[in-house]
Amino acid sequence: MVRVSFERLNEGIRFTAFCEEADKSNSPKFGGHRDFQYKFSKGTEFPDTHPDRLALVAILNTLPFAGERLHIGWPVSERFLEATKLISRVKVVSEQGTQTPMDRSTSGTHALSFSGGADSVATLTVMPPATESVFMLRSRRNTRTLYDSDAALESCRKLKAMGFVVHIVESDFEYLRDPIGFPTDLSVATPAILLAESRGFESIAFGTILESAYGTSGKAYRNYVDSSHYRLWSRMFDAVGLGYSLPVAGVSEVGSSLICQETPLGRFHQSCIRGKWGKPCKNCWKCFRKSMLSAALKGETLPSATSEMMRNSKEVRKHLLENKPIKHEGVLTYALQRSEGGDEAVQALRNLTRVGSQQTGWMERWYPRSAELIDESYCEYTSNRLTEILGVMSQGHSKHLKAWSNPNDEQREERLAAFVDSLDG
Repeated sequence: MVRVSFERLNEGIRFTAFCEEADKSNSPKFGGHRDFQYKFSKGTEFPDTHPDRLALVAILNTLPFAGERLHIGWPVSERFLEATKLISRVKVVSEQGTQTPMDRSTSGTHALSFSGGADSVATLTVMPPATESVFMLRSRRNTRTLYDSDAALESCRKLKAMGFVVHIVESDFEYLRDPIGFPTDLSVATPAILLAESRGFESIAFGTILESAYGTSGKAYRNYVDSSHYRLWSRMFDAVGLGYSLPVAGVSEVGSSLICQETPLGRFHQSCIRGKWGKPCKNCWKCFRKSMLSAALKGETLPSATSEMMRNSKEVRKHLLENKPIKHEGVLTYALQRSEGGDEAVQALRNLTRVGSQQTGWMERWYPRSAELIDESYCEYTSNRLTEILGVMSQGHSKHLKAWSNPNDEQREERLAAFVDSLDG
């Protein structure tokens, strides 16, 4: 069993997770730290937060480490406990006591879990103007890391200068894991959950794009609404009085790049999280993918750095050679179809990503079925914005999207072998 408790600090809150021996043997990713905290701006007291929302924060950060039971060390509502029954692997229990559930606000204010990258900025662009961004600043615990917050913080600063409301909350929850990383994909939204009551947030939005929501960065298309991920977390957020919203779930990485390219807010993003503002590292997977896509969208020749990164960057080589399929492979296909240049290795990558046989025009348009994933209160506004900027996928586009398939078959293995030879040749 994992037991979670918390204590309020002057300008934040600290959670502590106690892991029993049975869970330790079943949870190899539980790191050496068992506490994590959130720090708000200096002089800002920790805001009122409903016990159910504190419990959701605890679950989002400790669920992967629980064996059979997760004990919340304070009373929560029956409605919340009922929602946790969708968690098939772990039973969630809490301290005895009566707690009234939290109802949804009607303030008209919504939050965006903001990262500073292209997808986040594209999401902010199509959300209502009163949207408040919440950025999670990753704490340092004297551990070597390639992450650099400079670009994201500069993006926040520029948005504030434009009149947007931006909250920065520091946390160290990624140190719960070994290796270091977010415990769950939605852990990044926990600062917004903690702020939701004091700010009156109706919903929390994420910059999840089409490749992640509908599976087109993987082996085959899926309808995200039917997934266990959506059923669980949409219900958990609803149980604490918050909407779970994915405004750009119907927008490919190609589309989010187009939004940033064609709208004023677009200049306030940087996807690389290792370089300084305006100076991306030009050595990571994001720099590799984004530089290729940028060349395609601008009608330019592929930069010479494309081949250099494939040969010299361990991270880029790992993504290209070990992931089957390659993460966001369709985006690479799109970029390689629409850009010229490149050496033998680039040509082999074109062959590996099936440049000659794939339809990718749909990546430039908005998939209207995804409107069901946008919070109802601003769905019409966002749908209109997406239609205005990108246009709607045709029936033909939707057919190509749903037909997406990327099997790891014998033919792919042959193309991969040829690609490896071109890199080492």
